[in-house]
Amino acid sequence: MGGTRAYRPDIDGLRAVAVLLVVAFHAGVPGLTGGYIGVDVFFVISGYLITRLMLDEHASTSHIDLLAFWSRRIRRIVPALVSMLAIVAVAGAFVLLPWEQRDLLNSARTAVLSIANFHFHGLSGGYFSSDIEMQPLLHTWSLGVEEQFYFVWPLVLMLLMTRGKRWAATITPLLLLGSFVASMWGVASSPAAAFYLPWFRVWELLIGAMLAIGASKMVVRNGRTPIALFGIALIVIAAMAYESSTRFPGAAALLPTVGAALVIGAGPDSRINRVMAVRPLRGIGLVSYSWYLLHWPALVLVRIATQTESVARDVFVAVATLPLAIASWWLIERRFRTPRRRSAHEKKLVLATGITTIIVVTVASTATMPRELQAQPNDPVSTVVVETTTPITIDDDRTPTTTPSEVDWSQHLDQLELSRVVPDLPCTDHVLPMPFDPVCRLVDGDSSLVLVGDSHAASIAPEFVDIATRHGWGLVLASQPRCPFVPEATVIVCDATYNDCTWWVRDVLDDIVDHASHVKAVVVTARSGYYFPGAGLASDTMCSADLQVNGRMATSDEASVIWRNGLDLLATTLADHDVPLVIVHDVPELERWPSDCLTRRSPVECSVERATAEAYALSARQAERSVATTHSNVVIVDPFAVLCDDERCAPTHGTTIIYRDDHHLTPSGSRLLGPIIDVALAAIT
Repeated sequence: MGGTRAYRPDIDGLRAVAVLLVVAFHAGVPGLTGGYIGVDVFFVISGYLITRLMLDEHASTSHIDLLAFWSRRIRRIVPALVSMLAIVAVAGAFVLLPWEQRDLLNSARTAVLSIANFHFHGLSGGYFSSDIEMQPLLHTWSLGVEEQFYFVWPLVLMLLMTRGKRWAATITPLLLLGSFVASMWGVASSPAAAFYLPWFRVWELLIGAMLAIGASKMVVRNGRTPIALFGIALIVIAAMAYESSTRFPGAAALLPTVGAALVIGAGPDSRINRVMAVRPLRGIGLVSYSWYLLHWPALVLVRIATQTESVARDVFVAVATLPLAIASWWLIERRFRTPRRRSAHEKKLVLATGITTIIVVTVASTATMPRELQAQPNDPVSTVVVETTTPITIDDDRTPTTTPSEVDWSQHLDQLELSRVVPDLPCTDHVLPMPFDPVCRLVDGDSSLVLVGDSHAASIAPEFVDIATRHGWGLVLASQPRCPFVPEATVIVCDATYNDCTWWVRDVLDDIVDHASHVKAVVVTARSGYYFPGAGLASDTMCSADLQVNGRMATSDEASVIWRNGLDLLATTLADHDVPLVIVHDVPELERWPSDCLTRRSPVECSVERATAEAYALSARQAERSVATTHSNVVIVDPFAVLCDDERCAPTHGTTIIYRDDHHLTPSGSRLLGPIIDVALAAIT
């Protein structure tokens, strides 16, 4: 079954099933919440076909021609991919904002370099994060996994075959098992890595490789149709039962991959496989690669352009890309896959042409990338003192506006882009800093404010620089992303225990106590609602975070107790050393980035209802207020009093952008908190 080059029309039918599932999932078709498993079906098919081709070649010639193999892969992948990238880049120039175009072109570079999976892993905590879902080239992550497999596996297989097919049949299952175990570990400890990175995914392609090596011979001859039917059932069950919250790949990926393997292994003569070989399915399978390439960018660009959600529209857009896929197959794929003329130098010529094309696309993407604006100056302390958002007019009034200003923000893209700049602060980026480390001092002074917390502490630092400077105090900062400054709380990030947070909080508290005689007050803040159960308002939640109790995620009530007890311990410890504590409630979360939203929606649409924002943060706010009522050294600062009116919390104050994303303040936004922070500090210092 694996020892022939005979065309398998049923495999094209299986390709059709895979691409239909993926397209339907991306279009939001109800009932197919797990349609993303179509990619895993593709992995099995690819592993089977390329291994079968190499084994056939080895059986005929006693070697594997690597140059020939890689030249075939280039002809198969690169022309259609580059064409798609060019089309999307042109379309993106009309639809996307400058920073979105920059993201697109950067993604294009990684796609053509076969490292898109690493790129998107670096951007996000997961494939299903709503911020990354709006990346037009997100789907190229799977091509990266396959292309990396195409580069490494022929080398491994050639090495194994030098010792005979028995070696390949012995070592391949071990490699498969090792990758599968790694995937099981990955979904529990680092879900995003398990989804994107090749060593967590290679076992899926190796299932197909095992079929080609000989596993398909284990199929019972008289049971081919039931086996194929069972395989289809596994694929369908996964497509209908899985959701974005399913831990994937890991064990969950066994259903679609084993299902695909059973269908392939059943052979072309089973009744199920004969059905899958019918012309309509076979035709969709033939154009599946081009359809996969084209449908996702079209969906994303239309969603961005319209700023609306509509399943009916998305289905129409996805179906409309099928004729484009047919044209791509006819004009590009079919012509490049089989060269009209063969020569002795054909393999080298294809490789050279492919490499040249990759270089040209990389250079073109870089050359056409919109200029990235930078806040000036770059000195860490100076950067937080100056505005990183240049307001159209300066607003000295720090009282909330009742109605967001009707500004045509599409005419002020520079200001919008500058609002996205993250201030260049020390001790804020995954370094587990100690506040009294000299590099963490933002303002010199004998008696210092100590600002600690997660990334939200860093976002309000600009106002504390101003306050400390105005009063002649010092200011030290220790901000660790996803680490709320709550003693004895254990944080779970991406379903994995983040133990570093626990000991970091203990060490920071010890550092504060050791320097208590030089501490004016401790100020803590956090993205508090983020650590409580339930979905947040912000669209860019890369990875969920929770509190842990008894080795599991805490319920809402349990999280409230952990939060209150931790802050109570903090307040008590500081009181023992005569240190006041300022708890800054979290700022209201928005639903969208102002820089993206304000050019396409009205300011009112880019704001959030105050009642909604307060309800999301309610549990944490109640726990924090409870601590303040029982400790005389504790005072509360409530940003809602400044950042919201009675009805809404806006992303702008007058004509100044006050959020850099959907939950961090700009320096301008942080300065709106100045008066209420001054009042709080005056009450306890």
